[in-house]
Amino acid sequence: MKALKNEMRARAKLIRAGLDYASESAVICGLISRWDVFQKAKNIMLFYPIGSECSLLPLLSFEDKNFFFPVVKGDNMFPVKYDKESGFVKGAFGINEPAGNESVDIKKLDIVFVPALAVDLKGYRLGYGKGYYDRFLNLLNKNCSRIVPIFSELIFESVPVESHDLAVDAIVSSKGVIHCPSSNLACQDQVHHR
Repeated sequence: MKALKNEMRARAKLIRAGLDYASESAVICGLISRWDVFQKAKNIMLFYPIGSECSLLPLLSFEDKNFFFPVVKGDNMFPVKYDKESGFVKGAFGINEPAGNESVDIKKLDIVFVPALAVDLKGYRLGYGKGYYDRFLNLLNKNCSRIVPIFSELIFESVPVESHDLAVDAIVSSKGVIHCPSSNLACQDQVHHR
């Protein structure tokens, strides 16, 4: 299983490296900003993009929302509030984390945007292999929306799944929103196209 996942990770990274990730990210952010699920949410956890990963940083311009980013400590991660005055500092694995230390009760998060190298239509994601998000997603309130923003070329028919892997509720690509079978969002959202 590990070899299969590593092979798929390498394939996904190769595909992603050939994409115009800046313009694709802008389209995805536009879709998210018009989505009822995002508009109604107050406490939102983003992730800081690594390399050519989808960037949701433009969403920070929504001043009526509280944004959090993951901070890694040991084998766990915690949502820490982003403050534009303090900005970011390099954290675990060289990934930017909020400079502050104001965390939130994980149960108060309305949305968690989850990074992935690839995802399938059932909502199973191929992560980077450390398991931080799988452990984290297990702790969320059942009403929290778990969403993967990803380039459409990285939505695969299937990805290898192990017993500890958790499916997300929705996938957002430049082509729109895909509800996953486990979704708790099915009847409550609309994406407003302009």
